Formats: sequence, C-alpha cells, structure tokens
Amino acid sequence: MASNTKIDIRQKGVFDKCFRVYYQTLCYFAYNYLKEQEGAEDVVQEVFIKLLDTTEEFENEEHLKHYLYKSVRNACLNQVKLLGIRSEILNNIQKNVSQDENDFFVNVVRAEVYGEIMEAVRELPNECGRVFKLAYIDGYNNEEIADQLSISVNTVKSQKNKAKIQLRERLKGLYPVLLFFFNI
Repeated sequence: MASNTKIDIRQKGVFDKCFRVYYQTLCYFAYNYLKEQEGAEDVVQEVFIKLLDTTEEFENEEHLKHYLYKSVRNACLNQVKLLGIRSEILNNIQKNVSQDENDFFVNVVRAEVYGEIMEAVRELPNECGRVFKLAYIDGYNNEEIADQLSISVNTVKSQKNKAKIQLRERLKGLYPVLLFFFNI
C-alpha cells in the first residue's frame, strides 16, 4: 500500500489489499486481549466489515493502520465488557489509562513483529515453509510432520534447519525475537 497518499478504502482493490496485509497481524493483536483465537478472528472481521461502511478517507497508510489497531482494541474491550470475561483485566485497564497505553504499545509492537516474522515464513520455499509452519506454528513433532507430508524424519529435520538458516538471514535484527516467538 502506498504510504504517503490518501487512501480511500472504497476504491477497487484497496480493501482487499488492506485485508490481506493486516488481517493476520490484527488477529494476533486481538488475541492478546481476548486470549481466544476464534473470538479474535470474529472481532477483526467485524472491524473490517465496519471499515467497508466508513466514508472516512485515510491520510496515509499509518493513519489507516492506527485506525485499525484502535478499532480492534476498542472492539476487544467491548467484547470483554459485554461477555463479562476477564472483568478484572477490564477494571485494571479502566483504572490505569497510562498502563493501557503502554500495553497497547507493547501489543502493537508484538503484532508488528509477528507480522514481519509471518511474512518471512511465507517467503520460505514451499516445502521448507510447510515444515516450519507445522513444526513451530502448529506444534507438530518431526514424526507427525513426516507422516502428514509423506517424507522422512530426516527430511523434516533438514527442512527445519534450512528454514532456521533462511529466517536468521532474512530477519537478522529480529532473530532473538524469533527464538522467543517460536521457541526454536
């Protein structure tokens, strides 16, 4: 998406591109509030549906991104409040606005880093990427991956090692964070 031009979400293809770029990262961001994957996805989908109805034109991509993060956060807080889930978290958030802003910032950074990592994983060669996702994102062990992909356990190990090397190179500055996220 262009970063310095006005963005009209109603223009052909703009919404689709926005959805592809931000959906997964916003789901991760929402999960930090709701601690439930399905609920996080529902919230993000609702935010995108509301985005379709907006007549607002965004100054640039940063403005759009800020709008999306704030909308997801507010929707998550509303969900927590309506369902009565984690009411003590909601009370803490309402009592300490500065802590909320700090948490908001930390969660945005986490979501952005997660998005960078997932983008790098998508750029891995097909087999290498599939093995990495099954191992470190879905949590399968080497034998389960080998059975699922009809390959040998040694091939799984080799592909995992190849993925680590490529990700280490691609994400030089983020590699310590990668270790934290995926417990490699």
